[in-house]
Amino acid sequence: MSAIGLVVAIALPVMLVLLGLVVAGRRQQAQHQKRSQARAIKTAADDLLEALEFLMLVDGFKELQLVVLDRVAYFYQRYQQALPENDTLQSRDELDVEQYRQKIEAAGRVRKVLKSDREIRYAKQQFSRILKALGPMARQKMISETAMMEYRRYLRITLLEREVDTYTAQGEVAAKRADVVTATNYYKAAKKLLIEFDIQYPEKNDRIRDLTARAAALYNGEPHKEDALSRALSKEEDAHGKDEFGIPRDPAAEQKQKF
Repeated sequence: MSAIGLVVAIALPVMLVLLGLVVAGRRQQAQHQKRSQARAIKTAADDLLEALEFLMLVDGFKELQLVVLDRVAYFYQRYQQALPENDTLQSRDELDVEQYRQKIEAAGRVRKVLKSDREIRYAKQQFSRILKALGPMARQKMISETAMMEYRRYLRITLLEREVDTYTAQGEVAAKRADVVTATNYYKAAKKLLIEFDIQYPEKNDRIRDLTARAAALYNGEPHKEDALSRALSKEEDAHGKDEFGIPRDPAAEQKQKF
């Protein structure tokens, strides 16, 4: 065998092995990129599902909840399509849409009072996720522009009402303890939210007048009358082991508490 033939005989297998490694590396890189894209879609799906689950706790507008569920299902479908073929995650990360539909349809009484300022912040985060999802849904013709505007208005008013109800309930609990200053501050905070809210709706002025009357009754020394909001907050406190400020009565239990 000539020297050239020997070189070719040695170099050719080496080149084929190197070519195979390059091809395999590129294939692996492409699969990694697909998985990364799929994970990003899955994260968006999980975040929106978390927001939906919270919405189901604090509001009973089933039509909107079913719309959000459709969006979550869309994300899960995209996630499955984005995964590499025969990926082991395809069979594990699936959404039981029918189970969620049944939960929505069977939902009963909802919570109108949040547990604490911490949960108010959590509520704002979850409502914001749903509000942001409505725009893309309208652009993709999943909902109409009119429906998008109506849903946005409804969500903003609902979030405001939950926050106002929570501050009002906290004020009532303070009034029950004859803590006039704390109760008045809660009523003022609730009233400020209503006054600064940029959407008019029928109950808004009535709520403002009611809060003004509650504060006036405190300073006039009128006897406190417990209402449904303060009772609801008391139930939340008892159920979650926290006082009206969201402070756990048992600090060890806070580590186990989840929304």
